[in-house]
Amino acid sequence: MTRMTAGLAAAVFLIGALAAGAADTAGTIAAGDAAMDKLDLEAGIAAYRSALEADPGSYEATWKLVRALTDKATLSKVPSDQKGLCVEAENLARKAVSLAPSDANGHAYLAVAVGKLALFEGGKRKVELSKEVKAEAENALRLNPDDDVALHVLAIWNSEMVELGWFLKSFAQLLYGKFPPASLDVAITDLRRATELKPDVIPHHVELGITLASAKRWPEAKAELDKGLALPTAWVTDDHYRALARASQPQVRSHLK
Repeated sequence: MTRMTAGLAAAVFLIGALAAGAADTAGTIAAGDAAMDKLDLEAGIAAYRSALEADPGSYEATWKLVRALTDKATLSKVPSDQKGLCVEAENLARKAVSLAPSDANGHAYLAVAVGKLALFEGGKRKVELSKEVKAEAENALRLNPDDDVALHVLAIWNSEMVELGWFLKSFAQLLYGKFPPASLDVAITDLRRATELKPDVIPHHVELGITLASAKRWPEAKAELDKGLALPTAWVTDDHYRALARASQPQVRSHLK
């Protein structure tokens, strides 16, 4: 065998090995997707972790693991565990954005991870994180105007900024340069758009119902909460959002008598 022939054989072997590795990673990610479809969150997380161990540069495995970790944080009852999951998700989401800066999913789930992490921070730090939440959700929407996750995140950002107290609003004004425009109307518009894009997603309807209630639009709030409760389970966090809907119902009903 000549040197050229040997080199060609080695290159062919390497290409074949890389292709096989890529196929294995894709198969492991698909197994994670199948587990999530069956509402098996732990199996989904394990599969995505395995895919990342095999291929640390897999963008798809990275952002899907972020999504799964933030879901687990939502469902956890232990604050320290929740925060730890959010920190891990944030770090992975930053990696996802660096791997594929022109894809919306990484930016959207970085906004989700930072937003959830902000829940465990107080006062000024929470407002500081809110700036990145807004920026990353907007980045996702620039890349994909139909990203329902980013729309949902921006809606929550608007709702929370509206509810800031005077002191934190003053701090936000310094941080943002001026207090950023935020309103329940914008939040409602974004959530309505999310429900139009993904009408079967329970969290969109529930958060829209809660936001409509905050705006004292009681009949519309009831309609959205009812929709969320009537939809079949399709994702691991659906029962969590159903519980939020049920908790909101008494207040809404009391204004409809």
